[in-house]
Amino acid sequence: MALLKLPPETLIQIFDHVGSSYFRSDLSRLTVCKQWSEYAHTTCFQDLYVTQKTLRRLLSSPYVESSLRLVKNSVETLDLILKGFEDWDSIPLSGHDPQAVNVWNGAHGHAVRATWTTELNNDLLYLAAIIQQSRRLRILRIQATSELHPLLRFLERRDYLFLSTIRAFLLVSNLTSLELDLCGTRLIPHQSQERGEGIHVCTSIAALLTTLRRLRLRMRSICADVLRPPQHCTDLKLNEMLINLSLSNESPVTTSAAHATCCGSSTGGFLQLKADMEKQAQVLVAQMAAPKIVRILAHALPRIEMRAFDVLTGRNVALSEGAEWDDEGEVIEDQVSDDESEISDLSSDDDE
Repeated sequence: MALLKLPPETLIQIFDHVGSSYFRSDLSRLTVCKQWSEYAHTTCFQDLYVTQKTLRRLLSSPYVESSLRLVKNSVETLDLILKGFEDWDSIPLSGHDPQAVNVWNGAHGHAVRATWTTELNNDLLYLAAIIQQSRRLRILRIQATSELHPLLRFLERRDYLFLSTIRAFLLVSNLTSLELDLCGTRLIPHQSQERGEGIHVCTSIAALLTTLRRLRLRMRSICADVLRPPQHCTDLKLNEMLINLSLSNESPVTTSAAHATCCGSSTGGFLQLKADMEKQAQVLVAQMAAPKIVRILAHALPRIEMRAFDVLTGRNVALSEGAEWDDEGEVIEDQVSDDESEISDLSSDDDE
């Protein structure tokens, strides 16, 4: 094949231009010939989309070593999608059985899900250990939504991610983009040393501010420490920072709105958290070399409207329903304090 006679550096550019989606859409395209396959596999694994089920299959595969070697050497973008426990058929119950909720909320149901939770976090820690060795990973996106039974809508909300698991992913060096949308679960202290009041993920995220260009966060617990880079850091390359404090659309069965709470034992409620985040964001902007967009998002009552405080302009922006966090929106000329006072009534999660 004449194409493969080109210099390796030219072939790499060509396959990079073709992109990983071309090969993922038809895996037979990976096996044209041996030389082609080497370049194709590298390209195919540049953008890796992993769910909890595909991760389990990967780690159970007889080809796990070669696959993880490709992950370590090829992946530039990792998307990790988590949905909580999904093996509801492991206890044979009808979703219409009036006792089903009691069984899953009872000791046996809790034990089944607790075992699964440990297995999930072990799998994730294994993956984190691999990508910590990556030479190419630049973009990390992790989304964790609420655990939902397809029929039972009154199960107790349950957390399923360990704090140590997420901190392991944050040990990856040279990240330029980090997106954590973890509104479906709090991070569970799993080890004794993680149970102290001062142990939380925010400081681990802040340590990455020296390399990040893009940061997007939504977590059930957060504090201003997440926006405090290491001391004496100036001219940060960070140019996009969006933090969403609203949990209003984290689950399709949630009928009331909630906001993130502050890490630790803060007593100021949501309004204090929001004020602290906005104040620290203003401090951070002064340390950024070329900021483009810096926002703190929350929802306002009574219509649960999404609003964003634009740190660069000092103005509040109303976002339409379903809008992206960075949408232009409509500037609010007169801030209504009544909305903010109502927010404080919802400063803690409705599941606590």
